[in-house]
Amino acid sequence: MKNGQTISFIGAGNMAGAIIEGLISSGVPPEQILASNPSASKLDKLTASCGIKTTSDNRRAAKRGDIVVLAIKPQMLPGVCSQLASIDFSNKLIISIAAGITIEQINLLISSSSAIVRAMPNTPATVSKGATGLYANVQTNKTQKLITDSIFSAIGMAEWVEEESLIDVVTAIAGSAPAYVFQFIQSMVEQAVTEGMPAQTARNLATQAVLGASTLAQIQHHRSLEELRVAVTSPGGTTAAALASFEVNGFSNIIKKGVAAAAARGRELGEKA
Repeated sequence: MKNGQTISFIGAGNMAGAIIEGLISSGVPPEQILASNPSASKLDKLTASCGIKTTSDNRRAAKRGDIVVLAIKPQMLPGVCSQLASIDFSNKLIISIAAGITIEQINLLISSSSAIVRAMPNTPATVSKGATGLYANVQTNKTQKLITDSIFSAIGMAEWVEEESLIDVVTAIAGSAPAYVFQFIQSMVEQAVTEGMPAQTARNLATQAVLGASTLAQIQHHRSLEELRVAVTSPGGTTAAALASFEVNGFSNIIKKGVAAAAARGRELGEKA
């Protein structure tokens, strides 16, 4: 971000807080950040932890911001945007993290044609390990895209997609994915307990295994995921037995259908807004 630019967050929930903390850790001065929310307790918490400016007035926050982050739930977006419709956004960058709400819908809601980026971060952003998908409309210039990159790089990694429809896929494979992983780990831990292992020991081992496997896949990105899987799978061994059981029980199809369901729900949220 440029010196002197203000970034305003409309909404002060967990994701807004994670991004704000990441920005401050990356060197953005707290005085350049403003957050609005009707909940005084949420604003007080941000002021205490981050030292930023706050307000209960969404219009004031939007007017002050050079970059305006719509950090609110999709069902709340129409009501909030109706409060902002008379504001001139022509020289501002709008970043929306509301799942399913399209750029066209946002432009209609704020009665403006503005530079808008749709972002889909995920909850590991709260520990600076987020994965964020980004899509920008044609009004968004190179500098604004770089600013967006810097914002979301402060909480993990970010990838741009070339079609807006792919943001719903981002939601399915990154935004919602932590829940899939938690359920996968939970299932492994529960079976380990059934086999006689203490729950905390099982959790420690399973979470580290998932962390290690993900890190290995990122570092060795030149190798396909199939190659990495085969490298762990000795013929006739324990891993092969587990994978054979997964195959018989339709594990891959279950995951694919879940991703498809999440992507479809993202599209539905946009249609209902």
